[in-house]
Amino acid sequence: MGEQMRKRIFLSIFAAAMIIFSLGFAVIMGAMYDYFSDQYLDEMKSEAFYLQTAIKNSTSETDKSASDVLYELNWPSSYRITVITRDGVVVYDNKEDISKMSSHSDREEFKEASESGEGYSNRYSATSATQTINYALLLESGEVLRVSGTHLTVISVSRSLLPWVIMVGLLAAVISLILSAAISKSIMDPLNSINLDDPDETKVYSEFTGLIRRLREKNDEIDLQMEHLKSEHEKQDKMRREFSANVSHELKTPLTSISGYAELIKDGIAKTADVKAFAASIYDEAKRLIILVGEIMKLSQFDERAVQVKNEPIDLYESCFAILSELKTKAEGLNVKCTLTGHRCIIVGADEVVDEIIYNLVDNAIKYNRPSGEVTVNVSEKQGKVILRVSDTGIGIPKEDLNRIFERFYRVNKSHSKEINGTGLGLSIVKHAAAYLNAQVKVESEPGKGTVMSVIFPSGK
Repeated sequence: MGEQMRKRIFLSIFAAAMIIFSLGFAVIMGAMYDYFSDQYLDEMKSEAFYLQTAIKNSTSETDKSASDVLYELNWPSSYRITVITRDGVVVYDNKEDISKMSSHSDREEFKEASESGEGYSNRYSATSATQTINYALLLESGEVLRVSGTHLTVISVSRSLLPWVIMVGLLAAVISLILSAAISKSIMDPLNSINLDDPDETKVYSEFTGLIRRLREKNDEIDLQMEHLKSEHEKQDKMRREFSANVSHELKTPLTSISGYAELIKDGIAKTADVKAFAASIYDEAKRLIILVGEIMKLSQFDERAVQVKNEPIDLYESCFAILSELKTKAEGLNVKCTLTGHRCIIVGADEVVDEIIYNLVDNAIKYNRPSGEVTVNVSEKQGKVILRVSDTGIGIPKEDLNRIFERFYRVNKSHSKEINGTGLGLSIVKHAAAYLNAQVKVESEPGKGTVMSVIFPSGK
């Protein structure tokens, strides 16, 4: 395997060297060609401007035409100089017989100069492997002065340099072969001597310090993962402590009320007319305590998966119908209309767990609704999943609170929650009960427009 790896490294280095040489040659040739082409064009422009100035100075004092001035000047130039009338007729050319030349009205540089005062074109001849550059200027007389030049293309230049390119290429190939063999050997020898059991103690060349560093980095990554797990453990521990503190607070509030009212009655301070009201308050707070303790016990059971229930096929539509019937009086008391839509769908679960999910979702939708609001419960099936959707027209949930609503005792609006006697555990129970049934909970909400809570169950078919 070591010999095969050495050959692969050797061939890779050699191929890379030759590719770099070829690309470098191409880039250099292209850059040089572009540079000299730009220089060539600048020279043509300069000559065109000189001629334009000479023509302008001569024709401003006489009735001579541009062609007359150029004939008199007999301008010595390596470029081809042409004067073309507005109609495209050539009236002067220092290289060709104008009587044999056709109309230039269709030439690109002529049309551009006639329209914008300056024109440029570039024509390539495959036969001679040359490129003709044309630069044109519009004269005051309306005629067009054109300066043209021909130079070799990058391909023809490369052909002229071919012997030198071959010689340099062979030299580069020989040097690449020698260096590739030496480098591949220097790579593989220390690699084969690495002690994988103790890489930090391995004596390797400096080229392999990166490999050793990566091995150490992997160990560091493992350490970081352990730190992350520790951090998660601390986070869970913090949540547990916060839960204990919240439980203490939630229990203390009704117990304080019960103790206060009972003390008034015990000490005879309460008036006879107020005893009944105090007893009712004690009853309400005790009931609140019972509900709170019950919900805490449910959460604890779901956390420990200690719910002693039997899973069986359940008609989710029928369960929703039963819960809506149970909450009908409460909904009517708050002037909220409840509607059940969809069709019968079968899931596998325990009645009491499924009922907990439905009850808490519908109860929340009723409690946090607006007067004359609506609650719609829909049961449907899609792509092998049974979906329970509970939507309301209530107060909605701000975006920044959406990720926290399933936390225990978390309330979006604490003052409003107190008004409606919420414990802050309903959605936590929904989340844990859904997880117990391998279901997913999703929420969509917008303040002032309502909330849609969806529970996605595996199909029981």
